[in-house]
Parts: sequence; C-alpha cells; structure tokens
Amino acid sequence: MEMNSVIEVSRAAFGLGRVSAPPPDSLQAAMLARVLDEIDHGLILVDLTGRILHVNHPARCELGSAQALCERDGMLWGSDDNRHRQVRQALKDAAHDGRSIVELEHQDTSLSLAFIPMASLPGGRVDTVLIMCSKRQNCATLTMQMFARANRLTRAEQNVLRQLCDGHRAEEIAGLQGIRVSTVRTHIKSVREKTGSNSVREIVHRLARMPQVVSAVRMGVHEQA
Repeated sequence: MEMNSVIEVSRAAFGLGRVSAPPPDSLQAAMLARVLDEIDHGLILVDLTGRILHVNHPARCELGSAQALCERDGMLWGSDDNRHRQVRQALKDAAHDGRSIVELEHQDTSLSLAFIPMASLPGGRVDTVLIMCSKRQNCATLTMQMFARANRLTRAEQNVLRQLCDGHRAEEIAGLQGIRVSTVRTHIKSVREKTGSNSVREIVHRLARMPQVVSAVRMGVHEQA
C-alpha cells in the first residue's frame, strides 16, 4: 500500500476525513517562522561561513542587544574578538559533524549556545548549523501570568513568585520590594497553599517544566526580569 493510501486509511479510522492538499511552500514557510517565534529559546540557522539564514524572535532580540552576539552584513559575529573566535571555532567543529556548547561571558551573565550540525538533505553533508541560545529568564512572563491566574494568585503573590523563580531568597525579595521579610513569607505560604505545593522548590520546578508562552515578546511587549 502506498504511503498516501496508508494516511487516508488512518485518517478515516479516526473520523478525520480525507487528507487536504498541502499548503503552498510560501505558506508553509510563513507558518514555520511563526512557530519558531513561539519557542522561548533563541534559534539561529546559519551556513558554514556564518551567514544567517533564519532567526526567530528571541534570537533577534539577542542579536539586537549585541551583548554577546551581533549581526554584521548578514553574518553572525561575536560581540568582541574573543567571543567571535569561540563562535568561529564552534562552526568549524560543526562542519565536521561535531556538536558543541559555547558560553559567551558578558558582565554578570553568560549566553550559552548549542551548535547543532545539520544537512539540508537526509544523509547529505553538513551544510547548515542550528544555534540554540539559552533562555535569558527562568520563566516567561505570560507563563507566569497564566499560572497565577489559574491558581488565583494576587499581584503581590505573583511578584514574589517571579523573584523566587529568579533565584532570590525571601530576605533578598524583601529588600528588592521594600517590604518586610514576614510579608514575603506570608505571600510564599499563600502561594504554596493555593498551588497545593509542599515547597518553593516544587513550585519553581512546576513552572520551569511548563510550556514557555512568549507571545507577549513577539507582539512587542517587553518582559521584565
């Protein structure tokens, strides 16, 4: 049985009807670009010379900041000579089918990059490299807001939870918000009760595992750390 016939039978078995004609390539490409924009990690596709072929929205923001990476005349560059050497070496390794992780230091933070060699055709030679960027935040703003709404957290409780996800302790949160430590602990207790969690670690772990909704960034709403 031909593959198309197998698909038709499978869809009929589940009551899905006939297979519609695939959309034109231009529509497929546009939809793929939109899908990639929704991914919380920056994604950059380059050829072996470093020429940029595609960038999703988080990666465009990363390049625009020019903190660790930047774009020059359509080429991917490190923001200084040392970072650029690291990027070039990773691209050379990828050309020989080698995967690598590079950390580009910038002030108090670093940007981690995974270099994934790819081939345009199955079984073909490596001709492109997918670069995956680390997230700048532990939890996307919309994910936090949706989680807070589902659990009926107050704005104050949500603010405390966001800073817990960023690794701050109760004493630090009190200093950052200008409130008493006892008030922060009251908010934490309330969040635990409303979410049915046994500890702060459990709550943070739950949020980290959730789909990271980043549409607010794509629509131009700047997320706050």
